[in-house]
Amino acid sequence: MTLRNILLAGTALGAAAFLAVPAFAASNTQAELDALKAQIEALQRKVDDVQIQHGNAIKSLEERKSDVEVSLKNGRPVFKSADGNFTFGITGRAHLDVGGYDQDDASKANFGGLRGNANFRRLRVGLNGTLAKDFGYNIEFNFGDSGTESNARIYEAVLAYKGIDGLQILTGATKPRMTLDDSTSSNDITFIERATAANLAISPAAGEGRMLLGGIYNTSNFYSSAFYSMGTVGNNTSAGNTDFDTSNAVGRLAYATSPKEGANFHFGVSASHSFNLPGDALRLRDRPELRIDPTRLIDANFGATVDTVSVYGPELAFNYGPFRAQGEYYRFDVSGLNANPDADLDAWYLQASWILTGESYNYDIKKAAFKGVKPANPFGFGNKGSGAWEIAARYSQADLNDASAGIAGGEQDIITVGLNWYVNNNLRFMLNYLNVDVEDRGGVTNSNFGHDAVALRTQFAF
Repeated sequence: MTLRNILLAGTALGAAAFLAVPAFAASNTQAELDALKAQIEALQRKVDDVQIQHGNAIKSLEERKSDVEVSLKNGRPVFKSADGNFTFGITGRAHLDVGGYDQDDASKANFGGLRGNANFRRLRVGLNGTLAKDFGYNIEFNFGDSGTESNARIYEAVLAYKGIDGLQILTGATKPRMTLDDSTSSNDITFIERATAANLAISPAAGEGRMLLGGIYNTSNFYSSAFYSMGTVGNNTSAGNTDFDTSNAVGRLAYATSPKEGANFHFGVSASHSFNLPGDALRLRDRPELRIDPTRLIDANFGATVDTVSVYGPELAFNYGPFRAQGEYYRFDVSGLNANPDADLDAWYLQASWILTGESYNYDIKKAAFKGVKPANPFGFGNKGSGAWEIAARYSQADLNDASAGIAGGEQDIITVGLNWYVNNNLRFMLNYLNVDVEDRGGVTNSNFGHDAVALRTQFAF
């Protein structure tokens, strides 16, 4: 082999080796890339599996959470099903009154010393809500009163059908709607106690815890209600109490010109007719618009001689912005007093109030009554507001005398001045001064007497 051939062969071998090295390197790199790609794909599958697992877990939690919605508006717990057909809420109110009396000598001679005291006027716990969307219920117990009149009892246990727009059909034990003052919630009344006229008007046929059947209908401006009522819950003839054995018809109509905003005029009328009185007996009486001491100053006792009792009268009210005024008059026609002619009695009141901090009064056409004051700038809990402040005055008169029928229950006149502080939507303080004057009361040592009283209510509600 010549030198030339040897050089050519060596050159060819070197070129072949040079070209073989990149090819080998390229082959190894592709294998590594393929392996890395496979690892990435495996990791991606694991990530996808984890996301699916977590997604299912989150979805399960969300579905479980949506089964029941829980709210705590204004401190009131409410549970609501996801479809909105069922709700369950817990309510409560506590009204603690403390006060005292300054009697004249005639009042002391008649009744002894009226007791200044502290008393839970109301202490209620309730459960309410909806069933199958169209039915509403309310069960409420009262553990408070004037201290000497009653023990803990059922205040309300009522079922309402609301499946027709604007109409409620009620049955159970509740309060038949009668009078403007009594249709206003005890959490929203302007004074510590309602006016004597309203308390007397509801006593024969309405009032708290009556067994009843009836309905309420309202439009945007019109309200009407009608009930057939019997005795109060818990009383029955088997226990020797004839209070349950009574039959009454109760009705109320009202019209509001502008219930949602602006100047609003309320016109109404309430009436009841009792045609089966327990034991044919009737007694009209009331405490002097304060229940720290349970003594009644006026008392018309007809005994067991009454056939029927009719109560009726008009309601008038006006509210615009921070001003409100209202009044009611009621007539009492009592028939069947043996040899005596029928008795005619009456009672009425006028009141006015002003919210000093400028909040507006609100009206609820579903009750044809006023709502409570909601402070625009609540006090406390980090708020720098002062709450809402309200001043109010009321004059009430009840005449339970009818000489022709032999009734001398007395004529009572009361002037009440009030100052209310709405701390927030749950807490209110009420300060009342009362001047009470009674004339021509029979059956006592002195027929004319009176007293002054001061009382403070601490009210908490949710």
